[in-house]
Amino acid sequence: MKRAWLYFRLSRDEDQEMNSLQNQRQILVDYAEKNDYTIIGESFDDNVTGMTFERDGIIKMEEAVDRGDIDTILVKDMSRLGRHRTQTALFLDYLSENKVNMISVTEGIDSSNENDDLIIGFKQIVNDLYCKDISRKVTAGVRQKQKDKGLVETLPMGYYKDKNTNKICIDEEAAEIIREIFDLFIEGFGMTTIAKKLNERGIKSPEFYMRRRIAVWKPDISKRYLWVQTAIQRILRNELYIGVMVNHKTVSNKIRKTKTAVPVEQQFRHPNFCDPIIEENVWNQAQFLLAQRAEIKPRASGGKKIHRYCGIIKCAECGASLIARTRRFENREYVEYTCNSSHRYGKAHCTPHTVRESQLDELITDEIRSLRDYIVAEADKYDKIVKEWNKKKPMYDQQIKQYEATIAGLKREIEGLIIDRMNDREHSELYNKMIADREKQIADLQQKIDECREFDRVSKEKHKSLKKTSEVIDEIIDEGHISDAHLRMLVRKVTIHQNEDKSLDINFEMNGNWNGSVAVYVKPDEE
Repeated sequence: MKRAWLYFRLSRDEDQEMNSLQNQRQILVDYAEKNDYTIIGESFDDNVTGMTFERDGIIKMEEAVDRGDIDTILVKDMSRLGRHRTQTALFLDYLSENKVNMISVTEGIDSSNENDDLIIGFKQIVNDLYCKDISRKVTAGVRQKQKDKGLVETLPMGYYKDKNTNKICIDEEAAEIIREIFDLFIEGFGMTTIAKKLNERGIKSPEFYMRRRIAVWKPDISKRYLWVQTAIQRILRNELYIGVMVNHKTVSNKIRKTKTAVPVEQQFRHPNFCDPIIEENVWNQAQFLLAQRAEIKPRASGGKKIHRYCGIIKCAECGASLIARTRRFENREYVEYTCNSSHRYGKAHCTPHTVRESQLDELITDEIRSLRDYIVAEADKYDKIVKEWNKKKPMYDQQIKQYEATIAGLKREIEGLIIDRMNDREHSELYNKMIADREKQIADLQQKIDECREFDRVSKEKHKSLKKTSEVIDEIIDEGHISDAHLRMLVRKVTIHQNEDKSLDINFEMNGNWNGSVAVYVKPDEE
């Protein structure tokens, strides 16, 4: 008795009508009946590429081979078995070792027939090249769509596509959760803490909001749809929430199972792709905090906010971080920072350097006001430079034209000297020196032109940047309280030095090209 196993496969990039699963199966059944094969079992893979052998239908067939239930596998053609030439060859060797042969019905190929070995090898190459060619064409089409208008494969939580207009719309219920996540993160909560808070309140994870848009989907009451830290991180990093679609961020190879990040300059960015859920200034604060937290790794007690100065306040003597501790005195609560070395190993190792958070806030407010005055003064200075430049600009423009005319004349002289050198090879060294002198003159003149144009550009950009910075600081000061996010965006590092009289020198290092300054603080006695 000849025992056969039927295997058929269909992938999305193939002719659905010609290669339908029903059509393939019927061809195999007819062949088996005609050639007196007993069909032991069958398996198939629908909408699966032939470039991998990790398929359910193949696995089911391997189990039958390992049990010794079959001695022949019937396929419509070799491309149904697989298109990857190396993996297909290895699979055929596996069948041969288990004394099982493969028959390609429509091609008349039998793997047990040595005369078919050359044809099998040729078919494997053709099938492999066909699949890779299709992959290249599909990839090129996708890339072009990503580059032209932007391509959405899966919308994140907070958005949905209107079936009638194909417009991307905001899901207000989910959008409120997204806004809350950004607010909590900027307020100082960690991503794990945010996930726990959402789970405690019974708020469903992004998977729930994505699945509920499926028409035939019914809620799975046994599934809790819990939030995790990585889901919060993906939301905080997704630029679609400010209306910017970014395509081509990674390149995946499904065959080798690799994913490679694409440089930012090669990605396809589409501003105003959809309505934003998050304001741009909120987004910028979140991105700054993500980068800073990844660098300094601040810690907070379970379920609590990260303290304002955690991770950026250091001891000048031992270099350790100052840890925050909550104190209570006469029904009042305050936070103070103490050197971690002194706290853990005692005063013999380092002095406490104790300072209150409220005092730091007062000092940093004064520091930011001073910084604002410095920036305004710098902006005024550049304003005068720009005005003076605008007065002299016609003169400089005329000078640039003269430089360019001189350069053109020197280039013509060089061309003439090159011709003379060709006709008078005996004195070629003299001509080379004359050409080098003129090339140096051209380089010097070009540098002067570039300096004039660069000075104009840099002066205007610097003036604009300073004005914008002063306006931002004014907004922060006008709020009456410096938020945790603004504090971290303005202050890079706070260094505490304790003097012999127990007074503290507090040094603020600001983000940007600003000079640090020192404030003197004497710790008040306990009331």
